[in-house]
Amino acid sequence: MELPVTVGIDGSEAGLAAADWAAREALLRGCPLRGCPLRGCPLRGCPLRVLHALPLMPHLLPGRFAGRRPDPGALLHEVRHILAVRCPQLETRTDEVHDIATAALLAAGEDAERLVVAARGAGGCPGLRIGSTALHLAARAGCPTVVLPADPPGPEPREQVVVGLDARRPAEAALEFAFAAAHRHGLPLQVVHASAAGVQDDEDELLARALAPWQAAHPEVEVVADTSCTGAGLALVEASAKARLLVLGRRPAALAGSLGPVGHAVLHHAACPVAVIAET
Repeated sequence: MELPVTVGIDGSEAGLAAADWAAREALLRGCPLRGCPLRGCPLRGCPLRVLHALPLMPHLLPGRFAGRRPDPGALLHEVRHILAVRCPQLETRTDEVHDIATAALLAAGEDAERLVVAARGAGGCPGLRIGSTALHLAARAGCPTVVLPADPPGPEPREQVVVGLDARRPAEAALEFAFAAAHRHGLPLQVVHASAAGVQDDEDELLARALAPWQAAHPEVEVVADTSCTGAGLALVEASAKARLLVLGRRPAALAGSLGPVGHAVLHHAACPVAVIAET
């Protein structure tokens, strides 16, 4: 059975934008043509699952006592209608679950090709760039987790996929995901290796050796190797300004729930969707 792209929504505009992005990715997953325009494409892509988690006891939540509660079924009906118009060939399933959002999405991720969420939804403090749900999933989900930025991407051209790489310890799952994403989108792959120590030429050679087998295995993908002497977080955030997608690996040690300073910096400040890939 083909695993779905699963997206979490909560009724916010950011959640609806995440559903739209996930639908387009699901369609692109099934198309063999690089950068295929989705409109009019006859292929169905992989399935899309839209998940809405409802509180276990909504009457105990602040602000829920007065007025009529929103109908969650109406939200899913609206999302189904929007996606049916925009992506009529896509197989879409919608589900409501009564559980904490993080628990529901982590469980859904066990049977998902990837999880997609907005950096923040309807809750949280004003001005917050990323919420607890997105951080929790990025740190713990077993499948690739894509977090869409709080602010919509600007008008800058999105001409590449970016992956962060420690050339001394290459994250293989992240590299595989990044090469596949670059191939599907028909874009170059920029590989950013940041090192605060060492001679520039030595770091360039180290990166070239780490990438050589991957370039041999994926000759269809143009690779741009970028060694930066600035911090990894800053280098990746700067690269995100022109990226369609930014890919990060997550070390097994992060299964305890810690993303590390680079992951936090990128998720808080990246100007494009960020995919966090768990390493085994």
